[in-house]
Amino acid sequence: TRHHQIVIVGGGTAGITVAAQLTKGWFNKLDVAVIEPSDKHYYQPLWTLVGAGLAKKESTERSEASVMPRRVQWIRDAVTEFLPEQNSLRTRDGQTITYDWLIVASGLQLQWEKVNGLKGAIGKNGVCSNYSYATVDTTSEAIRNFRGGNAIFTNPSGAVKCGGAPQKIMYLADDLFRQAGIRDKTQIIYASALPNIFAVEPYKSTLEQVVKRKQIDCRFRHELPRQALRQDS
Repeated sequence: TRHHQIVIVGGGTAGITVAAQLTKGWFNKLDVAVIEPSDKHYYQPLWTLVGAGLAKKESTERSEASVMPRRVQWIRDAVTEFLPEQNSLRTRDGQTITYDWLIVASGLQLQWEKVNGLKGAIGKNGVCSNYSYATVDTTSEAIRNFRGGNAIFTNPSGAVKCGGAPQKIMYLADDLFRQAGIRDKTQIIYASALPNIFAVEPYKSTLEQVVKRKQIDCRFRHELPRQALRQDS
């Protein structure tokens, strides 16, 4: 059993950023620990630009040790159980860690199998995703090789790593299609499970004008398995 004032679960961009803020300036005497099993760190916000062919995915990869703040204690382990009533948690290696404050920034797990046929199709025949280091290159390849037709960008229900990412790559693709001279041959479809383009004003009103100006066909309350692929592909 070990104790830390602040325990952060997850050493991705969120966890590392919070850890860095909590160990500088007036906070530099705090006892902060980050629990992260991976020895690799990926700056995932840049994957949208990788998908557009504007950055190399290798530039998003670092060793976890190189991004860990100096005053933070890195626990190379994974959490298996939270015990909030005891202000403690248990890890894969059998440690019990107690804390005064807990920050959970463990990220999301990709579950391709939740969409019918997606697991076997991802990365092939123009089916691509920016949400994985292994598949992000296929997005830039698909955009580069696109010659016109239906370009479908999807936003599922539930939590996603970045709620704006499906729109960001869509706007970048729109620009790249215009540069390639094929935008007039292309129908861009945004199939979103959400009821509108964005939940928060004034971004919602602004983005409504953006999709109107770019002539993007928005289809809300559409889930990929049941509607978007069957109707539009």
